[in-house]
Amino acid sequence: MRLASLALFVAVLLSAVPGQAQEATDEPGQDRHSSFVPPEYALVFGDEFDQTGLDLEQWKYRYSGPYLAGFNSEHSVIQPGDGSLHLVTTHDGGQFLTGMIESRRQFQYGYFEARLQFQSLQGHHGAFWLQSPLYGQYLNDPGRSGAEIDIIEFFGSGRAATDAQHNVHWNPYASDQKEKRSHDVFYRDQFGTELSDDFHVVGLLWTPEGYVFFIDGTETWRTSDGLSHTPEVVVLSLITSGWENARLDPNLLPDEMLIDYVRVYTPTNGNT
Repeated sequence: MRLASLALFVAVLLSAVPGQAQEATDEPGQDRHSSFVPPEYALVFGDEFDQTGLDLEQWKYRYSGPYLAGFNSEHSVIQPGDGSLHLVTTHDGGQFLTGMIESRRQFQYGYFEARLQFQSLQGHHGAFWLQSPLYGQYLNDPGRSGAEIDIIEFFGSGRAATDAQHNVHWNPYASDQKEKRSHDVFYRDQFGTELSDDFHVVGLLWTPEGYVFFIDGTETWRTSDGLSHTPEVVVLSLITSGWENARLDPNLLPDEMLIDYVRVYTPTNGNT
């Protein structure tokens, strides 16, 4: 597989003077604590992505190889030391190269927060989400099986329909029993800008009572459907699926999603 175009893109990242991504770390990153964290919650996991190279003690590559309508490649996960993790989609060897990582640690309940800037193109989608390793094993019992909790998925700029979604999935994928609850986000219609135009803080408060979703500190949705009571991993991804990839023009690539930080907090009193 030829990786020349991606190699050139990586070289540019490594040699460039840090710009917007570096500036983005200066605001909330100074005290490593945003103003949106619930009271009496303490940091238990975090990555500011300041160092060069992915911290493989905290993260691992997820589903390397063919995945949906693309090919998950370690080369699509780039951390050049500019203050951001870059998940990059390119097209090489006749296929789309995409990136996905997951945390090595698992978490049960807490406040999960990321500061990120989404990709601009339609045809692939960036996401910050949680996934249970036991997903789908216990039919109609998301408490035991866990769930896929899409804290946010963004589908690209310029869409006439919803720009983004919060989702909760449970029961086996590609089955008649599959369940899903969703909330559409019309960010551009509400605020006149795209989620890909700048960095935004996205959060999830997960307790034994339910899920509460936030964008820039404002609650956008809450639900108790598909409520997981089992540990889950944190996932960051920029991938392409069969329903969307016809819109992704290879000539406009590379395109990327930037993650300034990921942080996980739990209550200091041990209660949730």
